[in-house]
Amino acid sequence: MYKIIDTEKWNRKTQYEWFNSFSNPCYGIDIELDVTRIVQYSKASHTSFFINFLYLMMCSLNSIEEMRLRIVGNEVRLYDVIHPTYTVMTKLEVFDNCKNLMYDSYPNFYQACQKEVERAKNECSIQPGYNDEESYNVYYITCLPWLTYAGMTHPIPNGNKESCSVPRICFGRFEEKNKRYIMPFNLTVSHALVDGFPCSKALNTLKENCLRAEEFYIKN
Repeated sequence: MYKIIDTEKWNRKTQYEWFNSFSNPCYGIDIELDVTRIVQYSKASHTSFFINFLYLMMCSLNSIEEMRLRIVGNEVRLYDVIHPTYTVMTKLEVFDNCKNLMYDSYPNFYQACQKEVERAKNECSIQPGYNDEESYNVYYITCLPWLTYAGMTHPIPNGNKESCSVPRICFGRFEEKNKRYIMPFNLTVSHALVDGFPCSKALNTLKENCLRAEEFYIKN
């Protein structure tokens, strides 16, 4: 479900129209996340760090209204909820693009994501098409568990307003530093929809939630 934003009455009409005129209006920010609590919980519960982080991240980003805005055709839509799409390496050592629904319930989310990840890992062929061009109420998520990086950029199709409006996310390998586990994280958004303040708010919310990660798994 979504509601349509009246851009003529929108308080950021000027910014929207200016940046929406760019062939590529996207910008990205790289930060480091302290994921110690997620690592500890995952080890203690024998659960997947990937799924646990994905759930916490989805809860965090969905709490920021601007992260749920999308451009579809000539509309700006504010979706009620955004779902994850993410890459998983298959038996062929190529990546399959996966998707599951976002659930408020951690057990339901974990079960759905685990099922999709296992399906993709055992794929012997990749279906044509990469992202569903009819559905933009998603985040495009990728993971580099083999690499700790200082910065990264995403491939973004020039002139495709709908695709540009979907936030891109990448997280890399976590490493131990001063007895804490630190992980690189990139968030790339369209400036037509997301200014620096809400982008910072999304990243700070994620950072803060990582420091109290157990609450997200226990309460649900």
